[in-house]
Amino acid sequence: MNKVLVVEDENLIRQGIASMIKRSGVPVEEVIECNNGLAALDILEDQHVDVVFTDIRMPKMNGIELVQAIQELENPPLAVAISGYDDFSYAVEMMRQGVREYILKPVEREKLKTALEKLDNELNHRREDQEKTEAMDNQLLKYMLRDKDSNAEDIELMSQKLMREVGQEYIVIVAREQASLKSRIGITLNSVQGQNVFIVKPNGESELQNGKYIGISDVYASVTDLKEAYKQALGRRGEAFLLNMSTVDNDLPAVPEELIKLASKCTDSSSISARVQMMGTERTKDLKKEWDGFFIAAARGQIPAESFLEAMHNFVSEYSSVYKKPVPNELVNPLESDCIESYREKFMDFVLSEQQTLGAANDADQVAAKIQQAVSYINDNYASDLNMAVVSNHISMNYSLFSAEFKNITGTNFVTYLKDLRMGEAKRLLTETDLKVNEISMKVGYDNEKHFMKSFKSYVGVSPSEYRRNTAR
Repeated sequence: MNKVLVVEDENLIRQGIASMIKRSGVPVEEVIECNNGLAALDILEDQHVDVVFTDIRMPKMNGIELVQAIQELENPPLAVAISGYDDFSYAVEMMRQGVREYILKPVEREKLKTALEKLDNELNHRREDQEKTEAMDNQLLKYMLRDKDSNAEDIELMSQKLMREVGQEYIVIVAREQASLKSRIGITLNSVQGQNVFIVKPNGESELQNGKYIGISDVYASVTDLKEAYKQALGRRGEAFLLNMSTVDNDLPAVPEELIKLASKCTDSSSISARVQMMGTERTKDLKKEWDGFFIAAARGQIPAESFLEAMHNFVSEYSSVYKKPVPNELVNPLESDCIESYREKFMDFVLSEQQTLGAANDADQVAAKIQQAVSYINDNYASDLNMAVVSNHISMNYSLFSAEFKNITGTNFVTYLKDLRMGEAKRLLTETDLKVNEISMKVGYDNEKHFMKSFKSYVGVSPSEYRRNTAR
C-alpha cells in the first residue's frame, strides 16, 4: 500500500502505532500522523490515502464522524477503528459505517500486523480488479476507434467512462509511442496503429511529455464522435509529421490541387516499383534524386499524409517481394518517427546501403556466371590450344581478375584445372580405347607427344604405356 494515516490525539499512542506499522513487514511507502478528525479530513481531501487508523474519542471531530465523512469522498480509504473496552458500542456503530477492522487498546503488534495484511490483500485484489476493468475498457475504446460499429451498451459504458475520467468535453491527441501524460488524468491508449492516443479535457495537451509533432482534434462532447475525433487527430498527426510542425490542432490551409496532382506521380505504385528495381543497379544518383524529390514534395505539403503513408506501405511490400528481405521495423510505420526529417534520414541510409549491397551481390552473380561460362568453354575446348588469355578474352574479363575469380569460385587455379581435365581424359582413352599414345596426345590438347608423355608421367607417376598395361591386368 502507498499511504497509511494514523489519527490519534495522544502523541505516544499515535507514534507507537505509526512505528508498529512501519515495522510490520507489510510494505507501506508512507505513514502520516495527525491528532484529530478535522485535520485528518483535510489530509484526505488533499491526497489519496489507502488506510486510515482512527481513534474514536478525539477533540473537534471524533472517529465516528470522521468515518462518516470519509464515505463521502470520491475514493474513500479503508478504515480501522482503535478504541478502549468502554468504546465497544461506538466501535459497533463504526463497523456499520464501513470500518474494516476493530483493534482494542493497548494495540498489540501481531493484531495490527494481521489487520494490515488483510487490508493489503484487499487493496491488491481491488487494484487488480480495477486494472482488469481499465484494460477491458481501453480495449473496447481501441475497438471503437478502429472499427465501424459499436452497440448501444458499449457506447453507454464508454460514455460513463469518458464522463468519469475526462468530463463533459474532450479532445483526442495522437502522438508517437514515447509520449505520455505527466499524471493520471484522462485516458491513455497505448499502441493504437503504432501511436499513443490520449483522451483528455480541452487544453489537456499541456500535460503531455515528449509530445512533439502531435495531432490534436477539435473539442467534442459525445462518445459517438470519438471515432471522428480520433480520425481527425490522426490526420493532423500525419500533417505535423510531414510539415515538421510541433503541434497541429486545426485544419491547415489547402495546397493547390495542381501541385498535389503534379506530385501524385511520385506516389503511384509504378513509380514506387521503379525505385525498388533501381536499387539493384548502378544508378545511385538517379535513385537518390527520385527519393529526394518524393520527400521534398511531401515536406511541402504536395503529398497528403494518407498518400505518403500508403506509398511507404507499397514500398515495404514491393521491396520484400522483390528481394525476399524484410524492411527494418523502424521504417515500416513512418509515424513511429517524430517527423519526416528524422524518418527521411533513416530511410535514405537504408536505401543507399541496400543499393550498394544489392549492387555488389549483382556484381558477384555476374562474375560467377562468367566463370561458369569459362568452365563450360574449357570443358568443350580442352583439346585445342587453350590458355588463360584465350579463355579470359572469350568471356570478356580482365586477365588478372579472371585468374583470381576462377580460383575463388572453382577452388583451383586455371592451369591445374585444365591439366586435371586433360589428364583425366587421357587416362580414360588409355583404358577404354586402342588409340595410340600420339593420337591420345592430340585429343587431349598436346601437339607434342614427348611433352604429353612427360606431363603424364609427372602427373600419374608412370608413362602412358605403363598405365595402359597396368589397367589392362
